[in-house]
Order: sequence, then C-alpha cells, then structure tokens
Amino acid sequence: MKTEVLRLDGSDQDLSKLRYAARLLQAGAVVAFPTETVYGLGADARNLDAMAELARVKQRQDQKPYSLLVPSVRAAESACGGLSHVAKKLARIYWPGPLTLVVRKRGGGAVGMRLPEHPVTRSLLSQCGFPLAAPSANISGTRDPRSAEQVREQLEGQIPLILDGGEAWHGKASTVVRLDVEGPPQVVREGVLTADELLRTAQPTLLFVCTGNTCRSPMAAAFAAAALQGRADTQGQPYRVLSAGTSAQDGDGANPSAQAAMSEVDLDLRAHRAQAVQPHLLDEADWIFTMTRAHRESILMVMPECEERIRLLLESGADLADPASGSLAQYRLARDAIAQSLPAVLRAVTGSN
Repeated sequence: MKTEVLRLDGSDQDLSKLRYAARLLQAGAVVAFPTETVYGLGADARNLDAMAELARVKQRQDQKPYSLLVPSVRAAESACGGLSHVAKKLARIYWPGPLTLVVRKRGGGAVGMRLPEHPVTRSLLSQCGFPLAAPSANISGTRDPRSAEQVREQLEGQIPLILDGGEAWHGKASTVVRLDVEGPPQVVREGVLTADELLRTAQPTLLFVCTGNTCRSPMAAAFAAAALQGRADTQGQPYRVLSAGTSAQDGDGANPSAQAAMSEVDLDLRAHRAQAVQPHLLDEADWIFTMTRAHRESILMVMPECEERIRLLLESGADLADPASGSLAQYRLARDAIAQSLPAVLRAVTGSN
C-alpha cells in the first residue's frame, strides 16, 4: 500500500480532499489527520473491521477502548445516552478543545469523547457523519506526532491517506478526565489543560451578581460561603462561591458601610476585591443569583444560554434595592434581606434547607 499525503492549504480544493478522506473512512479505512493536540488516526467506531484495522496499524496488544471524536455535544449525548451535569459543564467550558471526557454509557461501561477544535478535524467529522475512534497517529509506545511528516515516518505503507494540515497547534495530548466513577472527577492524564484548572472548574459554583460588586453581591457571597463552609455536593466536591458586578471596577474594595454592616454579623469583607462579570465566570457558574431583574436581563442579552442557571436572589422575585451612598441603616436593610433569602439559595443549590 502506498500512503498518499494530501496538503490542505485553505484553497477551494480542500473540500474535495476532505470528502475523499471521508469516503475512505466510510469504507472502513484508517486515515491520519491533524487535530489541535497531535495528529490522530481515525476509523469508523461502528465498523468492527475498521476497528481491527486501527488496532493493526497502532500495533496495540491491549483491549483498552479508543476515545471518540464527536462533531457536537448532541452527538456526544447520543453516543453515551446522556451527559451528567458535570460533564455538560466541562463540555460547555472546554469544548471544542483539548479535553477528553470519560463518561458512563447507558446500559453499562464507559466511553471517552472529545469535540475537537481544529477546523480540519471538524470538517472531516462533518463530512463523515459519524464519530471517529481516534488515537494518536503513531505506533503504540512511540512519541505522539506533531506533523504529517512524523506520521509518514512511522506509518508509510500502513494507511492509505494522511491529511497534511501543518503542525498540530499544541503538540501535546488532550487532558483526560474520568466522570464515570463515584466521587469527584479524576484527571487520569494531564495534557494541554492542567489538572488544577479542571478540578477547580468542575466544583459546584455559585455566582452572585450586582452592579459594582462592592456591597450587595459580596454580602450575599459572604452569607453563602459561611452557610456552605465544609459542605460538599453529592459527588463530594466542595462548593465555590464567587461574586461579580455588571459595571464593576476590578480591584475595588467592599463599601465601608457594607463592611460595617457585615461585621455586625461576624462576617468580614475587608479582603474582598471587585471583579467585572466575564463570560468565563458565567460559564463556570452552576447557579447565578442576580440582585435585580435588570442585572438578569443584562447577562441574558450577552449570554442567553445562561437562562436555565440564572435567577433573582430574592425568592419573592422583587429587586433588591442598591444601598450605595445610603446610610448604614440602608445597608443593614439590604444585609437582612439577603440573609432572609439564604434558605431559598440553599434549596436551589443543595436541595435542602
């Protein structure tokens, strides 16, 4: 077998080359292509003959399953029968990208899946119409290839086609996180993404939002953090509590009157520093509590996908008035209204009082 190498250069001819690669994959062949991590080998995961050919090319002796490259989150859900809350959150934040999620399959077992970011891989998946079993494009035990030339050095004559899309962006494998086990997520392979970042992001996270992030939202966050201290969710993960403002100046301290009002209930805001609402904070939040309807609407205008995770802080649905520039008594009123909202917050977060 002669291995053909087709260079992808961004021209109109790329589509015909991708379609040719897809036809080979649909016929049960194994094809190499670039991803954002390293070069990968693809085979139709539904085709037993194609999977046997993939094992031959890789020279793998074990029965360890291959992870899948999927074209969309919907395809991932279809492949496993549904994603857990944590899996959906990590997919929301890191897909498309260099993260492989190992999740439970409905009916038993587990499957690793990744939605790639590289445009060549995305286009190839689109042309194929099915997920690809996709290990790195090398013989097992050797270095992961970063270029088409490195693939050809190892696999010349073993596969019919290599798509050459230039060097892989990262040159490092994806990070693999297991979500099919009891307890918190487990990082079983650290790759492009660090274990610390992923485990922090996976924590159940509350975000309180006001305007300047100097009084209402830090007061609410302080109450919630105190109530949730030492508690964990059903997977054993501790809660993370954040606050931000729709018009905050990063680094501002808490309002002195807010500090004084909270000190009366033994909560300390002196270390608080304001931060503006950012997309990454909204993505990481499992629950978003806003002080007013205007705050809620301003978030939804930018990120409407937050709608299922956002609610007003006060259970009554009323706005919590801004005490800014008011008397200490007004800050106390805001503090007490926030404290009264805490049982509803805890019910939303933990399912109990």
